[in-house]
Order: sequence, then C-alpha cells, then structure tokens
Amino acid sequence: MADHASFSQLYGETVSGREVAHTDWSKSSLGKLESWSQPLKTLVTALLACPTPMFLAWGLDRLSFFNDAYRPILGQRVKGAMGRPFEQLWHDIWSDIEPLVRETYSGGNVEMIDMRLDIHRDGVPEESWWTFSYSPVWGDNNVVAGLLCITRETTEKVRAEQDRKKAAARLQAALSIGDPIGSWEWDVVNDRVTADQQFAVIYNVDPARAAAGTPVSEFLHCIHPDDLPLVQSQINNAVRYGDHYQSEYRIFDRMGEIHWVSAQGRAVLDATGSCIRFPGVCFDITINKKIEAEREGTGSRPR
Repeated sequence: MADHASFSQLYGETVSGREVAHTDWSKSSLGKLESWSQPLKTLVTALLACPTPMFLAWGLDRLSFFNDAYRPILGQRVKGAMGRPFEQLWHDIWSDIEPLVRETYSGGNVEMIDMRLDIHRDGVPEESWWTFSYSPVWGDNNVVAGLLCITRETTEKVRAEQDRKKAAARLQAALSIGDPIGSWEWDVVNDRVTADQQFAVIYNVDPARAAAGTPVSEFLHCIHPDDLPLVQSQINNAVRYGDHYQSEYRIFDRMGEIHWVSAQGRAVLDATGSCIRFPGVCFDITINKKIEAEREGTGSRPR
C-alpha cells in the first residue's frame, strides 16, 4: 500500500504528479490531500506511475485524475483539468459517454472498441476513434466510489481500414465498368519493374522500357513532390513488413496536368523475411476525386 511519504515522493517524478501536489484540494469534496483515504492514494499512485494512458474519476463530483500518458489526449483542455469534474472536462462528448459512465457507476464494466468521438482536442471538432474500458472502483458499503479508464487512440488504424475499403470499392468499380487498369511486377532484389502498356502510359514511361524492365525510380518520377515522401514511406513499409500496399496520390501526365491514381499491391517475402517481389495494379481515379469534391461542395479541381 502506498503511504503518504511514497505518495509525496511521486509528486516530483511526473508532470501530472506535480499538478496533484499543487492543486488546492481543500476546496473540493475530497478535502486536503493529507486526509485522503488510503484507497484513493493507492489508486493515484498506481495511475501516475503507469505508462499507459489512464484516467480516474473519483468521489461524488467525479473529480478527474490522469497520468502523463493521458495528457496528449486532453490537448488544449489540459490546463486546469486536474481535479475538474469528469462531466465538465469532457462536456463536448458527454452525450456520447454519459450512458457508459452511468453503467459503470451501476457496477458494470464497459469496453468499447474503435468508438468514434468528435473531441475538441485543439479547440475545434476532431473526428477520432478510441478503444477504452471503464471499470468501477468500489468504496465503502459496497458503493462505487469512482471510475477507472484505460484508453488508447485507434484513429490511424480505423482510417487506414476505411482507406483500404474505399480503394477496394474503387477497384471493383473500375473492373465492373471496364476502366483501363495497369499492372506491374517489381523484382525487388534486382530493382527491375516490368509493367504493361497501360501502367507505362499512366506513369509516363516508354512502354517498351516498361515491358523490358526498368528501375522503380523511373515510375516514381511523375509523382507530385508533395505526395512523393508519403508514397515512398508506404512502399518502404510494405517491403519491410510484407504489408498490403494501397495508396492514392497525384501524378503529372505528359502535358503537365495533374491526375489522381489509386495503386494497390502486396509485397512477397521469402523464408528469411526479405521482400523479393512486389506485384500490383493501378488505375486513374481523377473522375472519382472530382465527384467527391463536388459532393463536399468545394467544386474545385483535384490539386
């Protein structure tokens, strides 16, 4: 159990710990820090030391405690967040999470997977997804005294899955209406890309050279410079880990006009885990991008 000495020592070890120490708790329902119950001290001690984002709501007012790993989640609201009532702290998403909080305070355990929450992390609404659990913390007389939350953001994973599904849908649409689709086969070991005529035309490479095989850099030359770093990073990750590859980016045609393309492929690894082949397909989605822009009310050309 954490005694007051070890609890006080923890104050200086973390940013959140120092905030706990400097908050005037005497004006709250908890009273002065020295008078806190041993269970509360134990919980806060464990929370502050944990490397996983954790949040604790405690007492009748559901006062907020959190560790350093949780601070980035708060964004601009982190100032003055320590000791603030849970409902006030997360007022912008309270309608979404209040039923979960109520269930937890009724003694239930709640687990949410990839739940969408439009939080105002930087002062403006931000679409994000979270996996988290709410667990009741029992106090005296078999009454729930608090709520413990362990969380992690899954926005990047959810968006990647959404992008994958959109790319698959676009490929299926292209196949169904007979749009030209170019294909490539990359011999990664020897850095030779062989491609069909349609792929060569899309990437401004001489079809004869593409059929014979040419370095991958020749096909990357026409990619918009603002998109090239991301494309290279996605390719590198696929080669390194054998991941599925899907990407949408801008290219310049022979006349200097900008087009959007969708590329999908898969890195093939050998028994040692080294990438040896990287086949894939690509098709022009410029029209799709224009339609999306019109639906969003921008009416602008893809840039």
